[in-house]
Formats: sequence, C-alpha cells, structure tokens
Amino acid sequence: METEFNKLNISDEDSNKDSNLESISHKNCSYCNKSFTKELWCKECDPFRMIEGWTSGNNDIDKFIKDTIYDARNSGSEFIEWVPFDRFEDVKQIGEGGFAKVYSATWIDGKTEYDKQDDGSWKKEEPEPMKVALKRLNGSQNMSAEYYLNELKIHRKHCTNTIRTLQFYGITKDPETEEFIMILDFANQGNLRSFLSITLMIYMI
Repeated sequence: METEFNKLNISDEDSNKDSNLESISHKNCSYCNKSFTKELWCKECDPFRMIEGWTSGNNDIDKFIKDTIYDARNSGSEFIEWVPFDRFEDVKQIGEGGFAKVYSATWIDGKTEYDKQDDGSWKKEEPEPMKVALKRLNGSQNMSAEYYLNELKIHRKHCTNTIRTLQFYGITKDPETEEFIMILDFANQGNLRSFLSITLMIYMI
C-alpha cells in the first residue's frame, strides 16, 4: 500500500544543472519552493504525501495520526503510523489487566525507514521485521472518541517527553472486533505489562 514516502521524490533532476539552481534545490522544496526545515524535509509537502491513501475508518483517529506527521520536522521524527492488522504475525497474548490486553507480535515490515538518495529522492528501506507489543483496549470500538483519544495522547506524550520509555510506533485495528490497538516497544520480564497497566492511572491522578 502506497501510503507514505514512496511517492516522494524531492530532487534537482528536473531543474537546470547550473550551479545556482542546483544549490537552491538543496535548500528549498522543488514543489512549493519553501525552505526545508531539515535535510530535504519540506514541512508543507512531505507530510501531505505521507497521509495519502489510507484511513483507519475513524476520522478522529485519522486526525490524531496525521497531526503527529504534520508535527514532524524531518523523516526521522517519531510520528505515528497507521498499520494494517495483516502486517502482524505470531500474535500471542502475554498479559491482561483492567480493561486492556497486551500481546507480543512480529511486525512484518517494522518501523518505516527512509534513506536519502544521491539524486535527492527518498527511498523506503527494505522491510525489517521487529518484535513489538500490541495493547488492545477492550471494547475500544464502542468507546467515545474523547476517551480513547485521551489514552492515545497519554502514550504519545509519555513517549515524547520521557527519554527511557517504550516507544509508541503506531495504531492498528482488529478487523474482526473493530477494536483499535496501539503498537509499542516490546519489553521483557514484565516491564511492558507494568508500564501499560499504570500509565493511564499516573496521568489521570
């Protein structure tokens, strides 16, 4: 599914080859001519290309994900991805507490990574499977948007502001139950389960 940078091609190939234009191409976007915020990253154009072609089926969830992308200042920023559920395998429940279940899984494609080419274009790197944790809020398909978004924002805030924490990679949805699921770092020896069970309480106190 072409949902992100695979259509992105910011380069100077279409410009004349004289030194002045070539110099400008490394400082300004060839689409909108605005200055890059960091190494060929256009805050106006690049996020738009990343959000084309997908939807979670929930406008509020879509907006939350897109906002993290629009906040990105470069391709390495920790934005949230939408990941189809069929991109996970070996899904196994490893814990349950309160109204949430936690699973371990293999993310077939792994976190999206891009590499800048010599011509200035961005190329999506080869998929690299990685082990992740999936946090499912029971009945999330029936929760109010405000309630579930609050949970998402709590994890996002914690992962953004805390150095030693579990990374929040993205969101997926179980096609059978329609429940939304968070994609996070996998931690051994129960650390992950403890973190997931207390995070909401910490921020709600």
